[in-house]
Amino acid sequence: MTTKASARPEQSNDNTQPPAEKRSLGPVTPSTVLSFLFNRVRDFDADELRFLSGAADCASHMAYGLADTVSNIGCLINADFTPGRMRAGNFEIPDNVSSLLFVVADQVRVISELTQIGSDASSMLRHRESSRV
Repeated sequence: MTTKASARPEQSNDNTQPPAEKRSLGPVTPSTVLSFLFNRVRDFDADELRFLSGAADCASHMAYGLADTVSNIGCLINADFTPGRMRAGNFEIPDNVSSLLFVVADQVRVISELTQIGSDASSMLRHRESSRV
């Protein structure tokens, strides 16, 4: 009498390959993910390179918006510490300030990476176009 278990082909439990070593790619942040993806894909066509070249313009707009936001936050904090004015209590809790600054730092890293991607894509496109001439 044959059971289902014995009727199946025998599976080998021989693991002759050593387990792959895990390599650290660093912390997962928006900027490291962008960098990782851009550096892994290098066969962009001209349209894709033109699209990615626009990342520098995107970064410029993000930087302008971030500067405006940080300036406005500075005004809120300044208003709280101006003598003779009623205090609203903006960012008096240290955890709120540090959390805000970590978010700002992440945004600056993303802006930096987008700028780099846009610059690299523009350079790759110019190189391709000049090599065709």
